[in-house]
Amino acid sequence: MNEELAALAASGATALVSAMGTDLWQEAKRLMDRVLAQVRGGRHHELSAALTRQSTATRGAVDAGAVDYWTEALAQLLDRNRDIAQDVMALASLRPPERPDIVIQVNSATHSGEVFAVQHGTQNFSSRPNSRDSEERP
Repeated sequence: MNEELAALAASGATALVSAMGTDLWQEAKRLMDRVLAQVRGGRHHELSAALTRQSTATRGAVDAGAVDYWTEALAQLLDRNRDIAQDVMALASLRPPERPDIVIQVNSATHSGEVFAVQHGTQNFSSRPNSRDSEERP
């Protein structure tokens, strides 16, 4: 297999697995179903079952093992039938819509820890000694 098709298989697999559990899943599944329509016999059933089983992934999680599995599967399919390249290319080009208005930030501190966080803009603060720092020490 040439490098271009190998890269296409890897991109398609990454997009497919990244879409699992997200709003892009229906479109990714539709494109993958078009690819699988070209596959015959037991391999078709195996890949369809794997697609259904893996599509229950947690939202936003990308499993490296699943990416490897689909990279290998797509590479084999492309090697046997280059007519599916357009569908794999469409799959590889899937991108989530940009949503600049949605921002997620998670901050956590434990055991008397402190968190100073800002998402947009600047943060100014001055520190003063904590009460435990100002206690007289023997």
